[in-house]
Amino acid sequence: MKKTIFILMCGGLFMVSALYVSVGAQAPAGKSTNDGVYTEAQAKRGDVLYKEQCATCHGDNLEGSGPMPPLAGKDFLVNWQGKTVGDLFEKTHTTMPATAPGTLTPAQAADIVAYMLAAGKYPAGAAELDSKLEPLQQIKIDAVKQ
Repeated sequence: MKKTIFILMCGGLFMVSALYVSVGAQAPAGKSTNDGVYTEAQAKRGDVLYKEQCATCHGDNLEGSGPMPPLAGKDFLVNWQGKTVGDLFEKTHTTMPATAPGTLTPAQAADIVAYMLAAGKYPAGAAELDSKLEPLQQIKIDAVKQ
């Protein structure tokens, strides 16, 4: 009796595992920063906000200075590649600007992130970058495709 229960449990575990793998394989792949996840208009709004809120610390060209990290280019990717746009948005929204953390609205933070992506040479797309964290967590930060 114990042997039969053990065999049934193992078989059930195998079936659940197989179902998990097959459903996971069919799930749509997440987006990447190379998929045009912001619009040019949004990046232009972000450019204005960046100059007002961020350039003093991060530089006019997003190059960073001293302890202030760069927000575009190879040095940016060292810190952010493999993370999500949601991670970047959340950091921007909750901790920036350094002189008044958390004062950016979600829309302003999304616009600034869109500008950062544009400055990093990621392609623009047809839809604006969302200003909600959950959808942004589905967009992976990758190296720019050449």
